[in-house]
Formats: sequence, C-alpha cells, structure tokens
Amino acid sequence: MEVEFKDNDSFSLVKDVFIRDGNKLLKIFYGANGDLYFDIFGCRNKSGNDLYTAVFTIKQYEEIYQYFEQLVKSIIDCEVFDMVDIESELSDFDNGVADKINYVSNRNEELKTKQAYKKLVYNNTIIWYSDNIYDESANILQIERNCEEIKLTFTDNPADPSFGFGIRICNSGSKYDPFNICFMNLFNQLQLLSKNDLMKKLVKTEKSCR
Repeated sequence: MEVEFKDNDSFSLVKDVFIRDGNKLLKIFYGANGDLYFDIFGCRNKSGNDLYTAVFTIKQYEEIYQYFEQLVKSIIDCEVFDMVDIESELSDFDNGVADKINYVSNRNEELKTKQAYKKLVYNNTIIWYSDNIYDESANILQIERNCEEIKLTFTDNPADPSFGFGIRICNSGSKYDPFNICFMNLFNQLQLLSKNDLMKKLVKTEKSCR
C-alpha cells in the first residue's frame, strides 16, 4: 500500500490524499465548498438491484491503520468532542479541570441518544449515506472494523448525481452532525502525515547532496 499527497486545487496548504493498493485507489480530498469527499477507483462489482460496490481494505500493519481505527472508535464510542472543541462554550464559566472533563464526557454520552447516531451506527458498523442528496438516492460508505483490518465498502447508487462512488461529508448541515468532525480529524491526521513525509524527503535529499 502506498500513500501519496498532491496539491489541492482550491487550498494551497491542503493536500489531497491518495491511498493505493494494487489496482485500487482511495481518494480523500477537501472540496472548494468546504466539505470532505471520499471516492474509490479501480474496482467495481455488481450487486443486487442494479447497484455496484467497491471495497478497500486497510490492514493493521499499515501505517495509516491507526488513523482509520481512531475514526471508527470515535464514532462508535461517541468520542467526538474534546476539551479544545468546546473550550469556547466554557469560557464564561469558572469551572475546574475536573468539571470541564465531566462536561465533555456528558456531551459525548448524550450523542448516543441522538437520531444522527442511531442512523449512523448499526451493530458496530458505520453506514454513511452521502450528504450530497437524500438517503434513497445517495451513495453509501460502510465502514467495518474486524480483528486485523478496517474495510470500507462503497455503494454506487445510480440516482446519486455524483460521478462514481463519491461520498460527501458536509461540514455545515450534515445529516449526521456532529460526526462529520470525526472524518475531519482523520483528514487532519493525514495532512500531518503528508508534512512528515515531506520532511523525510528533504532529509534524504540533504544526505544525498553531501
């Protein structure tokens, strides 16, 4: 498996992420509209009801596995908010650290009772209907965590106006708000990985020039 980073068309400091595994390519990118997108290329299997599916598997030994594992865990266990996320909400209160931690914990726990969570998580599987259109016509991304791998299954709904298997994750007005935050956290971690990759290349270049 190889991870590549390319300049984003709209934002100079953002990289598009390309994860290659054989003839399969998983693309994760930030759109000009401020939303996040997942898409897959290079594989296409016919399923029932004239639908097509594509599967991308990330093994436990892969460097990026930890980031996808955190994505799954943060959604299923409702670990969405942290102290940084809600610090502004607490700015008007003179709460101690323990009270703030308890507040964050309660906010996260409340998410399990919300309709968005009940729609998104089923039997420890994440099922995201693209924010691009209403569910009946939307492409679907299903994420499952097994013993040593995380499997992403894309379903191409012919009624979805997106090209191919594209999944849209809105950062404003998502069907699953606030769980879009978890996907953005994944994307931000991969952005840091791109910077580390660049630093490694620079160090390698310096050594070769000596």
